[in-house]
Amino acid sequence: MFFIGSTPDCSGTLLSLGLARFQAILTPKDFKTMAQQTGCAPKKDRPLTPQVVFWLMACVGLHTESMAQGLLRAWDWVRAACPHLPADCVSEEAFCQARKQLPLRFWRALWDRLQARYQQRFAAAMRWKGIFRVLAGDGSEVRLPKAAALASFFGCPKNGKRKSRYPQGRLVAFCSVFTGFCVAFKFVPLRFSEHTVLRHLMPELKTNDLLLLDRGFFSLRRHLAHRAAAGPLPPARLESNREIAQADPTPRTRGMDGSFLPVDLQPA
Repeated sequence: MFFIGSTPDCSGTLLSLGLARFQAILTPKDFKTMAQQTGCAPKKDRPLTPQVVFWLMACVGLHTESMAQGLLRAWDWVRAACPHLPADCVSEEAFCQARKQLPLRFWRALWDRLQARYQQRFAAAMRWKGIFRVLAGDGSEVRLPKAAALASFFGCPKNGKRKSRYPQGRLVAFCSVFTGFCVAFKFVPLRFSEHTVLRHLMPELKTNDLLLLDRGFFSLRRHLAHRAAAGPLPPARLESNREIAQADPTPRTRGMDGSFLPVDLQPA
């Protein structure tokens, strides 16, 4: 989410920090517990455990060159924190097969655990004046690999002349302004607008959350209040808080005026 909408090579930043820092949030015990709970714990000893596969994916996914090169760099990075791994990197085929063995329920459990651990440890860093959790919401299109299944589900963008060969998905997310952490997100097909996806993200907001949105989103605040997502998602009431907006001492140029306005989620 740090470079949403662009494709720089961020793997160098990840590699420079070392895996031990990230293991303070997601420990090896967490991975073992989640694998057992979701039924994907390996029955035999093997190097590509769920923990190793996850960290390899995190690094390879940020690498903009070939998968083979990214996997080699990621292997050395993970092996520094997992000395039981062999010196020789696994093949791309073995990595892809191990990745397929992790079901969707494992990734959902992992996301829930990451959310809880991060916000428990860095809750103070995400708040303004120790009270308000400041979030920014926006969306972007993400290009996906050229595959028939992905094209069928997500769709391919079109212009006036032709249709793109690569499918795209729409990613809408709430991120912490102060830490960059992604608090909530949805990745949907292109047929869903950002405003529709935003309605389904609204229940993730809590009391004393300040949500920064661009003008296009903010103009629909009353529409969102009365047309919250149906089903199990409860409606959320949004109100403009001009006092908080005026209390911001940061100078604003004319070009920025009105582009980002705080929205306070009031308790129902």
